[in-house]
Amino acid sequence: MKRFYLLAMSLLWLAATLGAEPLTPEQLAWTSVRVAAVQLPPPARDADPADVVARYIDRAAADKAQLVVFPEYHLGKIRIPGPITDKVAAAARAHRIYVIVGCFEVVDDAGNYRNHALLFGRDGAIIGRYAKMHPAIGRSPYFWPPSGKEGEWLMQKGDEFPVFDLDFGRIGILTCYDGYFPEPFRILSLKGAEILVWINGRGGSIEDYIVKSAMFQDYVSMVCTNQARGSGTMIADYPNRILKICPEAKEDYIVADLDLRHLRDWRKNSRTFHQRRPEVYGEILESYPVWEDYAALPDLPTSPTAPVRRTRRPLR
Repeated sequence: MKRFYLLAMSLLWLAATLGAEPLTPEQLAWTSVRVAAVQLPPPARDADPADVVARYIDRAAADKAQLVVFPEYHLGKIRIPGPITDKVAAAARAHRIYVIVGCFEVVDDAGNYRNHALLFGRDGAIIGRYAKMHPAIGRSPYFWPPSGKEGEWLMQKGDEFPVFDLDFGRIGILTCYDGYFPEPFRILSLKGAEILVWINGRGGSIEDYIVKSAMFQDYVSMVCTNQARGSGTMIADYPNRILKICPEAKEDYIVADLDLRHLRDWRKNSRTFHQRRPEVYGEILESYPVWEDYAALPDLPTSPTAPVRRTRRPLR
């Protein structure tokens, strides 16, 4: 039975691989691409979040960027289309530039929503969406159990890893906590994504060691953004070069050129790609309750599941 299962999984992988379209001559003609990344604070309650997006689209276009990326959540909880996305679309269309920006998109009349990264094409149309897979609820770094029925815990989770063909190449998107799992990086790369866009909306800094590891193992370059309550917005070139980074928790903007010719040479000739053995990797699809191995281990005082010790404050 197990052999049949592994054979079935390898056949599914083979079918998916054979179905991937080669890059076009027009895409391969691009030897480099200029990209911009923006680190922004959450919008003020009475502000239109699209205003600052449009302003930075203008700036990225002036810098001759082909793609500009904004953080997770930035457009708020909205229905699409609407005035907010119309303003972003108009700016993208005016400058013929690709735009990626995050929002909570209300997807039906019942009020259900998804954490979506929206991809705007050069003509201003929304040509792609990526729905976040892994809700980030709980104390950092997202210990179990979650801290309540709120925000992302109520959202509809994504169930696929799409890749998107742009005129300069193929990209994939991850959102925040998705980047703490190795599988999304690998799946997107195997499906042909050359540039991975990782949008975030959290405190602290985006981890450069995650970015460098993902680039090295998966043969990709990366564009990462964060909200300005955190930091680490960066543009990184394969195999491990951080070209530009926003080191402080403040509004910031960077632009850099990614070397597509070098990356593609490695993706074409990688021994690692050629020697993959998907027929023996089926075990990764099983469920492994690793935490049960430690059922007899007492919690440390700092463990997230340990009782909170309250101290009495003196009266003033």
